Amino acid sequence: MSAQRLRPVLLALIVEACVPRAGGLPEPGGPPGAGPQRRFAPALIDTLALRGHTFFLSGDLLEGRGTGSRGADVAALYITAQCRALGLRPLEGGYIQDVPLDQAAVREADTRLTIRHGADTTTLTPADGFFPVGGTEAALAGFAGQMAFVGTGDDIRRAADSLPPLKGKVAVTIGPLRVTAAELLTARGAIGLVHLIPDTAAYRAYATSMGTPMTILRDPGIASSFYPSVPALLVGPGVARAVVAALQADRGSVIDLRPAFDRQPIPARNIACLLPGTNARVRDTAVALTAHYDHLGISVADETGDSIYNGFSDNAAGVAMLLTIAKALRTSPPGGLRHAVLFLFFTAEERGLLGSDYFVAHPLYPLAQIRAVINLDAGAPPARPWNWRLAGGEGSPLGALGQDVALAQGWSATVSPATPNSDYFPFARHGVPAVFIVPGAAPYEGLSADSSQALRLRWDHYHQASDEYDEAFPFVGLERYAQYAYLLAQAIDIGGVPGGPR
Repeated sequence: MSAQRLRPVLLALIVEACVPRAGGLPEPGGPPGAGPQRRFAPALIDTLALRGHTFFLSGDLLEGRGTGSRGADVAALYITAQCRALGLRPLEGGYIQDVPLDQAAVREADTRLTIRHGADTTTLTPADGFFPVGGTEAALAGFAGQMAFVGTGDDIRRAADSLPPLKGKVAVTIGPLRVTAAELLTARGAIGLVHLIPDTAAYRAYATSMGTPMTILRDPGIASSFYPSVPALLVGPGVARAVVAALQADRGSVIDLRPAFDRQPIPARNIACLLPGTNARVRDTAVALTAHYDHLGISVADETGDSIYNGFSDNAAGVAMLLTIAKALRTSPPGGLRHAVLFLFFTAEERGLLGSDYFVAHPLYPLAQIRAVINLDAGAPPARPWNWRLAGGEGSPLGALGQDVALAQGWSATVSPATPNSDYFPFARHGVPAVFIVPGAAPYEGLSADSSQALRLRWDHYHQASDEYDEAFPFVGLERYAQYAYLLAQAIDIGGVPGGPR
């Protein structure tokens, strides 16, 4: 069925499932001219369950759920137990997929960075402000070569044809790059990357989330969705000044990285649970909902002395939404969807999409039989969003379908290209329709712009130790977020995604 013919069917289905709000005008903060807002079916999304799941998963006991940590193991056990309690079934081989990861800590005493230009030589150690980054074996190698400055990621994309010769050279950039820009440089022959971070606060933030110990995917046959295929180095302000001085002084400036690591395997697990479909003809295909359960673990203490990065909004909230959606789908529609629903909880997203990359390379469920992927990882909105962005939806029938679902609720949704910013991306790059639902920047429903901004300032603690559970947090925004994903899953089940598996 074409996208145009599909839309009236889906709109009728979704409207029928909702109870109209009294009155015919949009509430303050709602989309102008959108028509009546619509209320969800009572108790469809269990907000008490949302509270319970996020309370446990973001508690100090789990120590921030760092990949390979004891807290992450407890989180995996908890999620598996919840899947069992909901009657979700394991895939062949069980609920758990072991992901082969190593932890690689820089051995500072044996790691050196040397910068040479003319007769001048500067030798630096990690204590001076640099660290290797990466999630693949390539990250563990060093490099040595002449430096070539290429600018920012935007510079690289806009002027790819004007890049300097890079064969055998080390490309120097301002800021880290998306993998697409990095691969442009490696395709031109770059053997290494140096990312300059001239701002101290930004460098510390990168060090907290991307620094040592590195997490390495042990399977060398998997192409990373996040990291370049050559060694990369992030350098802070002090080292950046030395690099820039060398570049300015001598076009033949050379940089030489000789890293050393202490490496050991760490436990890491993806979790996969299945709600069987009710229709014998189509139940061998699935709608997948995804969320990562890892966070940053224990890291640099903040000004209060708190060093546990609990990850309430990122992404205990996403896990909680998936579990409550699973509960809702058990009863509405009765017995579940016609197609199977696959609930995927990934490890090591914070370390560069390592868990989802591994799953896509070694799928427990055939990728060709996944109709679409809906990813939840955009934090916990503290009030009801009414506008959304569907990352990965640009040029995709799934994006158009998501916009129709939003429109039927009196909301709005825009679409954008897929980028490697969460676990939907490995699916998208392998041809599986996938979107990442992101609450939009407009004022929340019923609230002014100032009130909405005040709520965001109070509750948005992205990648900070203060991102933790609080009894005062209003869960109505997470209820709305989960509801959108639930409705989109139903729409995919009824009408399908044109061009996707049936």
